[in-house]
Amino acid sequence: MSKEKAVKENEGSSFNFKKQIIYILIFLALIGITFYAIIGQNKELTFSSFVDYVFNLRVGWLIAAVGCVFLFIMLEGMSIRYIAEKLGYKRGYYNNFIYAAADIYFSAITPSATGGQPASAYYMVKDKIPMSVTTITLVFNVMQYTLSLAAIAIGCFAFRPEYFAEFDGWSQTLIILGIVFQLAFAVLFALLIFFPNIIKGICEWVINLLTRMKVLRKRRQKLKKLYQMIDEYKECAKIIKETPSILFVTFVFNVLQRIFIIAVTYCVYRGSGQYGSSFIDIMSMQGFVLIGSNSLPVPGAVGVADYLFLDGFKDIFADPVNGELISRGLSFYICIIVCGGLTLVHHARLLFKSKKGEE
Repeated sequence: MSKEKAVKENEGSSFNFKKQIIYILIFLALIGITFYAIIGQNKELTFSSFVDYVFNLRVGWLIAAVGCVFLFIMLEGMSIRYIAEKLGYKRGYYNNFIYAAADIYFSAITPSATGGQPASAYYMVKDKIPMSVTTITLVFNVMQYTLSLAAIAIGCFAFRPEYFAEFDGWSQTLIILGIVFQLAFAVLFALLIFFPNIIKGICEWVINLLTRMKVLRKRRQKLKKLYQMIDEYKECAKIIKETPSILFVTFVFNVLQRIFIIAVTYCVYRGSGQYGSSFIDIMSMQGFVLIGSNSLPVPGAVGVADYLFLDGFKDIFADPVNGELISRGLSFYICIIVCGGLTLVHHARLLFKSKKGEE
């Protein structure tokens, strides 16, 4: 590696590190505000009551909840592995677990989850998977993520439509927005894959119009990115036509991934010794919470998911505040701590190997 190239890479790493620090600080600030709001509105909540709630949880159900979090991470890795394998680049389960962990961690701390796919792509390319294959794999997986959320929304309204009315006006608005956004993304993905020329023509018209209005600059660069994106989706369409099973298998992986993370709430509910609501009841209510939490571009849906949970489960959980803190703590905070730790350790290993190779 030349000295000039090394300097550029270090500068890029420094810039990324600074961005990560900013995102983490914003993320922590949102968490602080959320906890302050929860505690401030619940005077009966104390540290001792929270500790008592935790220690009174049934160990078996707590282990099951942790297992659901692990399966949530693993299933994303399985989906990525399956797609890449069909494209001719099979990698080990550990590698794919890291791709998933990096995606989950960086998606949680960046607005609109924009940092997840680039982070996964970085480690996939490090494992000698071509950038073109990496991009197609992650694009396809994101498409299935969107479709799986749409499927969860359909399931919630199919099994427990009356639960939607249990939410207040703000929560209902968030849930509706979540559904609209996921359906819009699903339609967009479908158009990009099966009717790319329609999207290409519309985007070209918009780019040319904004350029003439002097709102947009670097027209050629924007068009180049557009054509590159269209080519990637055309490749996705080709893969679907040649291997239709990939659409079904990855969809199942993504739906199961959503189900397991939703099931954490059921495990906490049963772990606290409650029986009044069924598995379908808890899963449907948490499904609505999940859909609504995807309505706003807030890092990790911090605050949004908490509000929806407390609103939806106020009449289901005997102690909704502590139930929310444990459920959200496991399914989100512990999850991203684990994913962040795994990503950090793996990154350190790569840096160690790189320095050792230079010597």
